[in-house]
Amino acid sequence: MRRLLRRLRAGEGGFSLIEMLMVMVLMGIVMGSITTVFITGSNAQTELNRFFQAQQQARAGLDKLRADVHCASGAQATTVNSVQALKLNDTNCYASTPTITWCLIPSTALTGRYALYRSTIDNTSTCTANDTGKIFVADYLMPVGGTPSVANILTTPNIVFQSLETVGIDLKVSTNPTTSAQDTYELTDSLVTRDYARCLATSATYVAGSPGYCTVGTVS
Repeated sequence: MRRLLRRLRAGEGGFSLIEMLMVMVLMGIVMGSITTVFITGSNAQTELNRFFQAQQQARAGLDKLRADVHCASGAQATTVNSVQALKLNDTNCYASTPTITWCLIPSTALTGRYALYRSTIDNTSTCTANDTGKIFVADYLMPVGGTPSVANILTTPNIVFQSLETVGIDLKVSTNPTTSAQDTYELTDSLVTRDYARCLATSATYVAGSPGYCTVGTVS
């Protein structure tokens, strides 16, 4: 019996405390590395999704704006009911709703961003909460320009002599809820109002100079 007990004790195996601690440390390093890889991948996926959403918002806005501006015989960046807006005279394309107004309204999704709406009515309700002709087009637009401002998103610069009127578009979008400078996508363009009469020396809004130019008329 004693010999059997000696053999059993001699065959007992195990780990010392130091060996066990070393194994636990190594496992911690491996698991930490794996966790870091998963977190990095998850963050990259989130950023990619935000960038894609921003791209979709900007493209949707530009596509619809392009169609309206190309039909217009006049454009005016102005303020409508305390909202920054772009008014277009689109009689040639929309006889029943000749004045199209694009409204830049503070976003309800993220503070400091703006939502783009297209309105087909022209009265005291245009661009307001009571606007029944207002349709949502895009969201998460950021103020732009050297001194960032919502007024720089849709602009109507003076008209170059012997040229058609243009509308400046600068759609900079960020869906990042904490840092607007990240995950941004920006589309800029200069759209021509094809039905606008060219700026000539005989135009009512012509300003003589070297070179001369025409000022932007009022769209009503």
